[in-house]
Amino acid sequence: MRTSLISCAVLFVVGCGSDSSKPSPSANKDNVCDQLAAVACYDMYQCCSEGQIENYLNVSSPRTEGECNDDVRRLCEQNIGIVDESITGGRVTFDASIMNACLKALIAPDDSCSGVGTMLPWAAACMETAWVGTVAIGGSCSYRYECAGHESYCAANQTCTALPGNAAPCSPAGCATGFYCGGNNTCRAQLAQGTQCAQSRECATGLYCGNNGGGNQTCSPLQGPGQPCTGNQSCQSNQCLPGTCAGTANSCFSARDCNGRCSNDAGQQCQQDRDCGQGACSIGGAQCNTTQQCGANGGTCVFANTCIQAACVGDVVCSDSHVSVDYCTGAVDSLPQPPP
Repeated sequence: MRTSLISCAVLFVVGCGSDSSKPSPSANKDNVCDQLAAVACYDMYQCCSEGQIENYLNVSSPRTEGECNDDVRRLCEQNIGIVDESITGGRVTFDASIMNACLKALIAPDDSCSGVGTMLPWAAACMETAWVGTVAIGGSCSYRYECAGHESYCAANQTCTALPGNAAPCSPAGCATGFYCGGNNTCRAQLAQGTQCAQSRECATGLYCGNNGGGNQTCSPLQGPGQPCTGNQSCQSNQCLPGTCAGTANSCFSARDCNGRCSNDAGQQCQQDRDCGQGACSIGGAQCNTTQQCGANGGTCVFANTCIQAACVGDVVCSDSHVSVDYCTGAVDSLPQPPP
């Protein structure tokens, strides 16, 4: 049985195997599947248990590392056929520098299989695809990845077409940078800070749509570590550390997340005064639950018992961004496959 994956609390301190067969990626368009397989199988045999390897390879019996290379290469070659056709037709090029930088970042370091970090070690190196479209807007295409740049897509007429901008109908691929697909399926300009909004996708980069204590939701800056937050979506790290509803163990981001307690019964939850018992009309004294029930004589519904709103206590702030670094499944799952 191979060594199992071990979790740890600090980055890169867990021992997990030798580096005698550590690959040295040198990919090109003709050997890319060999290089992908070498990295995938090295990481798996360096860091994974037998069961994890068999699960990834979808087999029920042990495989040698050489057999693993054959299996992964075969799967890669099945997926890469269409892209090869695009390369042969001159509609896509293969950028070896992008591929090799990504593969090198995905190789498990010596004696390091898992950990916790502020970002994945391969996040920056693998953010761009190595298969680069060359077809300009107006040119013929079969797939979106054949179109050059990020601001075009392969339309239904098999022509590379610019992503739509303001007031244009949304495309199947969305809208151009700086726009979002809004009402009536129309592209609209993203909103600036302080502008009223309904969803975060409406806001410009670096902003989110939230209510920071005011009446309406507005586009507001994402908060950094240690800054006050109103939920995960308001943090750069996407993690807001919650407080606790006073008198309970319930988590909260603001008092709005907490139920109030009745003044006559602390064990009874409430949202409004009428949840704590019926009121009486200030004119006439009839029982009521709302002022509207007191008629048109100007009276109001007065409640003897009130709903005391709960408080959210504790420091509700954004956390640092932490991610689990896992060279068994994480790196293998992030291998730079051809575009779909």
